[in-house]
This record gives sequence, C-alpha cells and structure tokens, in this order.
Amino acid sequence: MLNRRRFLSHSCTLGAAGAPGATLGGSLLQLGLAQRVAAQTGDDYRALVCILLAGGNDSYNMLVPTDADQYSEYAAIRSDLALPRESLLQLDGVTAAGRRYGLHPGMADAQQLFADGDLGVLCNVGTLLEPVDAQKVESGSVETPLGLFSHSDQIAQWQTAVSDQRVAQGWAGRTADLFEGGDPANGISMNISLSGNNLFQSGFSSVEYSVNATGDGAIGLNGYGESGPVGEFRTNVVDALLSPAPTHILRREYSKRLRQAVDAQQFFVSAIQQAPMLSTGFSDGGLSQSLRQIARIIGARDTFAARRQTFFITVGGWDHHDDVLDNQAAMLPPVSLALREFRDALVELGVLDRVTTFTISDFGRTLTSNGKGSDHGWGGHHLVMGGSVRGGQFYGDYPEISPVSPLDVGRGIYAPTTAVGEYFAELALWFGVAESDLATVLPNVRNFVSTGAETAPLGMMTPL
Repeated sequence: MLNRRRFLSHSCTLGAAGAPGATLGGSLLQLGLAQRVAAQTGDDYRALVCILLAGGNDSYNMLVPTDADQYSEYAAIRSDLALPRESLLQLDGVTAAGRRYGLHPGMADAQQLFADGDLGVLCNVGTLLEPVDAQKVESGSVETPLGLFSHSDQIAQWQTAVSDQRVAQGWAGRTADLFEGGDPANGISMNISLSGNNLFQSGFSSVEYSVNATGDGAIGLNGYGESGPVGEFRTNVVDALLSPAPTHILRREYSKRLRQAVDAQQFFVSAIQQAPMLSTGFSDGGLSQSLRQIARIIGARDTFAARRQTFFITVGGWDHHDDVLDNQAAMLPPVSLALREFRDALVELGVLDRVTTFTISDFGRTLTSNGKGSDHGWGGHHLVMGGSVRGGQFYGDYPEISPVSPLDVGRGIYAPTTAVGEYFAELALWFGVAESDLATVLPNVRNFVSTGAETAPLGMMTPL
C-alpha cells in the first residue's frame, strides 16, 4: 500500500533523479507540489502556534524546583531573585529523577492546563550544534552556536533552527515550501503572522501572510472595497489602474502582485466574517487578542481550504536585566491566562487535538543575580499546549541546581540538555513532515535525532 510517507519519499526520489543540478529551493518546490496534494486529502487539519517571548524569559523563575534540597540550592544561587517556596504553584507531575516543580505564582491558569493534561513543560532546551557540558565548553573541544548570548543571533537561531550560520529561512518557512511549493491557495499562505515579518515563517519560496489582531485581520488598501461614494471611487480607481495589464514587464509584474494582494485581502476578510462566532471570552491583553484572532482564522479553515497552518506571535519585553520579580509578576499572568482562553476556544471549535501551541525565547537567563536582575543565559524551559500534547508531564532534563553543576559554564549559565532541533523535530513530525524530510526542514537535526528513528525524539506528542 502506498501510504503518504512512501508517496512523498517516492516523489522526492523521482524529482532528484530528473534534475541532478537542481538547487535546494527548486527541490523544495518540486517536493512541495507533491506534499500539498497529499496534505489536502482527507480531514487532517493541523496547526502550530509559535509564541516568541522576545528578550529572553527568565524561565528559572517560571519553573522552580520545590523539593527541599533543590529549592535550597535554587534560593542560595538566586539570592535576591528567589521566589518564596510557599508562593509556588505546585505541579502534580514529576521528572524522571523524581523531582517536583512549581510554576510562578502568577500562572494559575497554566497550572490548571497542566493538571487537565493539556500542557507540558520542556526543560533546559536551547541552541546547540552538538551535545555539550561545562568541561567541553571550557576546553574548547565542542563547537558552540554562532553569537551565543547575542539577542540578534539567538533569536534568529530559535526561528531558523540553524546555529552555525546566519540564514534567511525559518523552519516553518521551509515547511511551507514543502507543503505549498510557494503557491498558496486563495493567495493566503499557510504561514500567518500576527507580528509582521519574521524569520520563522520565511522560506525559499514561501512568505508569511501578515494580519492584525483586531477587526477582520487582513490589512488592505485604504478605502478599497468600502461602501459609500469615497470607497467606491477608490475601488474603481485601483481596478482601472490594474486592468488591462501594463505592457512593461516590471509594471506588469507589479500590477499582478498588487492584484493578488488586493484579492487575497478581500477573500480573507470575507472568510473571517463568515467564520463561526466564538462564545469563549478573551481578555483585552495583546496576546489574548492575537490568540482570539487565530481562533477565528482556524474557525474559517474550511473556507481557506487549509489543511496545515502555522501562526506566529511576538510578545516583547522579557530582557530583564533589572526588576525581574516585578516584571514577571506583571507579564507572566497574561501569558498564562491567554493560553487558557485559547485552549477553551479550541475546545469550542472542536480542534484542540489539531492545534499545538508552543513558546520560544532568545535564551534562558543566569541563575545568579547581577544585583538587580538576571543576565543573558543559554538553556531555558518552555511550554507546549494542545490536545495532542501528552500534558501533565515534564520533558527533557531539568538540571540539578548546584554551585558545581557540570552544566554551569559560568555565572549560573546552564548549557542546554535538549537542542532546539529536537524540540522542533517533535513538532514537525506531528505536523506531518515526513521523517525523511526532517533534515530539509531542520538542517542540523541529524546531530541529535537518528536517521530512520521510528519514535519521536522527546515523546511529548500523541500522533494523530
């Protein structure tokens, strides 16, 4: 029987044989045409929602050990940044080492999501080229990521999943190249951004479709398609300028692209307006409103003829070199609340098991205090939510907190024990990327995930 994976693999082989000199971009386009056909057969909708906590979230105060010995080590090393043990929101799960943990006291909604089995925690994940520890880093016997501790480099590497060079394609963009081949249905890319242009969703041939969190989302020409004399006049002028097609090649291409953009915007607005009304309430925070808009878009998935979608949201302001405690007390509760609201909306839409939401950030922070806050670190902890997530559990390895930790590369900077490539491989496989195509989507993944592996790298997702 020719299943989806075998069909795609066969298609790749034929494409490569027919064009030995083809570029990677060309190969992706060929493969994308095959995968788009495969992806749109059957009712197998899936979506990934990426939330970037830009600046470097101090996740060692988001997830804190509550065992007496580990909490004592945490409190001693963190000093003035340590949260009171009694304030932590206990999570029921335990790590493989039998350790227990609690969430920041402002994250009651996330605690409930964990208890409900809809949220898992991935511990100590970060950018890596190969497995490391403090001794290897100190001796220089391992290669470390380009621009380690640099905001611009690290935030890019979390989006591109490439840590040894600067590239212009993100892993969601490369995934869209596979599934869409740069030719999205209805002019609406499967990659939709609530935060403008981004690396995560940029591919060789694919680009993100940017929308607003307010109104009907799509950003159109001022006045085009509006009712009334002024709107009709502007619409007629634009239509007249775009038809007939100009004879000059550059003007013709510009006219074509503008026409496509105008038509896509009109289609998007119409689709959103026809989507089912949500009864789930959302708070007024920026993340909540962005997730509300995503829920509306997911509700219109049949109109979009979408079988795969990714969404991207940036929540800025996490570079807390000072006032960590006050800033996190203000910023973590809205994140926690927004996740719970979004979960409830997905339940209402009947697609909770079809949508996976996950966090990323530039890097973790130092466990040690700088006297005012924490500085740039390396490994950190992240949240993964969805009906297909094996929630109520911890994944990866939360490091033993100790002044002599083998992962401490200095000042309480802990080297990651899970690579971003492993994290994203887990999500990509669930999303429908064939195992044979992982290295195309995640170029460094073979440093951490074996070729031909039949099991997911981390085991945190339930296959659909």
